[in-house]
Amino acid sequence: MSRRATILAATDEPDEVRTAEKWLRENRSRLTYVSEQQGCGCCILMWDVEGPDEVVATLPESVTAASEWSRVKRGRA
Repeated sequence: MSRRATILAATDEPDEVRTAEKWLRENRSRLTYVSEQQGCGCCILMWDVEGPDEVVATLPESVTAASEWSRVKRGRA
């Protein structure tokens, strides 16, 4: 099964930024979708991702955010 998630890191929280960027670096090749960075860049970094449940489940809670993207089931509007 495929799963969606939104990654969110506050730029004034260096540990969040490192965690998010490290997870993306380590898992990008196993994901089926990674959006461009969608945050403003000055205070927020944000990406939407999709991939196998077992990969997305490893995303640290500290950089996981709820969004319309992550709430919409694949194949449903």
